[in-house]
Amino acid sequence: MYCQVIKQVTGHPEPKHCALGWSILSLFTGFFAPSTTLMPYVTKFLQDSSPSQELAQSSQENLQRTVKYGGRQKLPPPGEMQAFLVSGEVLQELCGQMGITDPQEVQEFAIFLIKGEGELVRPLSPHEYLNSVMTDQDMSLHSRRLGWETPLHFDHPTYTEIHYGQVLRDYLQGKLMISAQEDAQLARLAALQHLRKACKSPPSEYASLSRCLSSLPLPTMLLSYELGPGVLIHSRQELLAYIPKPLQCQVNTASIKSLVSQELKQMQGCSSLRAQTDFVETTAQLPLFGYTVYMVLRVSKLALPGPVLLGLNRHHLVLMDPSSQKPCCSIPLKDLQRLHLLSPLQDGRPPGLELNYGSADNPKTIWLELPQAQELKYTIAFLMEEGSMSSTQWPGLG
Repeated sequence: MYCQVIKQVTGHPEPKHCALGWSILSLFTGFFAPSTTLMPYVTKFLQDSSPSQELAQSSQENLQRTVKYGGRQKLPPPGEMQAFLVSGEVLQELCGQMGITDPQEVQEFAIFLIKGEGELVRPLSPHEYLNSVMTDQDMSLHSRRLGWETPLHFDHPTYTEIHYGQVLRDYLQGKLMISAQEDAQLARLAALQHLRKACKSPPSEYASLSRCLSSLPLPTMLLSYELGPGVLIHSRQELLAYIPKPLQCQVNTASIKSLVSQELKQMQGCSSLRAQTDFVETTAQLPLFGYTVYMVLRVSKLALPGPVLLGLNRHHLVLMDPSSQKPCCSIPLKDLQRLHLLSPLQDGRPPGLELNYGSADNPKTIWLELPQAQELKYTIAFLMEEGSMSSTQWPGLG
């Protein structure tokens, strides 16, 4: 069995079959060891494959535990076998709960593996078995939308809730670039958030999504949303909770509060779902909507006084100056040649990520300093790999 699977993953022309072969090999190593004669060859194969194949590393760890503890004495029961879900299957289940049936739209979502307080954050390949990567108690899984090319359609309550939650987090963290001088837009977005809180709890479809997740052999996914009472905004502190954090010390709260009151009067009778839909559609006009955004503290080629926002989508990454809201640099993902994680330049500083891009005749290099350097590296690699895959390579899609 070991020899057959190793043969399948060696030089296989079909990426889909190769990925499935590695998933099977990872499972094998967690259940039983090869013979004593074959062991050194399997070990050497996994060691040689580790630099280019992530599952090779987990297979080595599985094999070490199997050798140490003697492996499984019995075959896994049917219930345990059903627990071997791959990331792509879970995404289909989640998207199904949101009413998403288009395979192309399913591919725009990803499941992220998070260890501890962010020591490791990376998107999972659709072919990765969750039981193979969930090796520690402090690991959790979170889902988010990475691609936004499919037109949004707010025809399902759970779909609306999930998209509102993700966009709201990015907005309040200051990742969607709105000016502190845009009082009217800030007021409208604040009113929509307040109206959503003042309305009743999310519909039963949201509960069904929670039941769907709890029925899967997965850790708890964080899909919580704040709800609160009230119709009018009574305090400055309450208003600031609806303003992006980087702008809270810059905005004219008196002006915005007055505009919010006007907005709320005009929105009488608006439902929670309508408020969430309007919020997403309003933020969709902001410069970095549809991007996965990171705050970059320093960039090698830019001499800007403060942090820069990096927006990443399936086609390119762009660096934006938050003060001028103008792009400073844009790099197509197809031009990236190499990603290299850098150690902190000095104690107390975050790590960096070096990007080599361009052509052989005109090579270019840029490095970025940010706390999420490792996550950014994994996400770029995921999007580049995803771009080379067709929908038929996703489990159950095509």
